Amino acid sequence: MKNIILGYFVFICSLSFAQQEPTSFTKCQLSINDILLQQSFDIDEPISEDAMYILNDMYEGLNLIYKSDSNDPNLQKHIISFNEALQKAKDLNLNISMFQEDIDYVSKMTQ
Repeated sequence: MKNIILGYFVFICSLSFAQQEPTSFTKCQLSINDILLQQSFDIDEPISEDAMYILNDMYEGLNLIYKSDSNDPNLQKHIISFNEALQKAKDLNLNISMFQEDIDYVSKMTQ
C-alpha cells in the first residue's frame, strides 16, 4: 500500500512539474495558456485539454531538438516526434503561427 501511495505521489508531482512554459531554446516564448487563448475555441471547452497536451509535446520536442547536437543519433527521432505533434495540431486546426520560426528551423534541418 505504501508503494502505491508513493507511486501515485510521484506521478502527481511529475504532472505538476511538467513543462508548461517555454525555455530559452525555443523561439516561441508564449506560455501554453497564452497560446490557448489565441485559439478559435474557448479555453474552457474540452478541446483545450487536447490542445494543451499537443502544445506541451511540441515544446518538449523543440527543446530536445535545440539541445541535440547535429551528430546526435536521437535527433531524427526528436524531429519525427515533433512533426507528429505538429500534425496533431494541424488535425485539431490549432493556431500555431507563433511557432513558425521554430517550424522553419526544424524544416531546414530535414532538407
